[in-house]
Amino acid sequence: MYCSIRRYQLVKGTPDIVRDKVETTFMPRIKTLDGFINYSVIVTGLGGDGLPGIVTVSLFDAAEQAKASSKLAADWAREMSPFFSLEKLGEESGRVACQAEAD
Repeated sequence: MYCSIRRYQLVKGTPDIVRDKVETTFMPRIKTLDGFINYSVIVTGLGGDGLPGIVTVSLFDAAEQAKASSKLAADWAREMSPFFSLEKLGEESGRVACQAEAD
């Protein structure tokens, strides 16, 4: 299993707008990618400059699939520019070394 974690700063719009657009327009797309396992969005609160942070976590079966999700996310974020604007702060990806699930 492979994970891609992307960090953003919300520079235009609100976390509620981002959440709505993610749920209605991005999640249906990412779920169609081969190897999709899970996608989550975390609002991290206000940074030192007073702007909200957004972190996304994508899980896929293979590294290539996780990489494809990054391109999909970048294309989607450009489409959403009339509604909100995200500044990408960084991205990390790699093989999931271990995980725990509820019994």
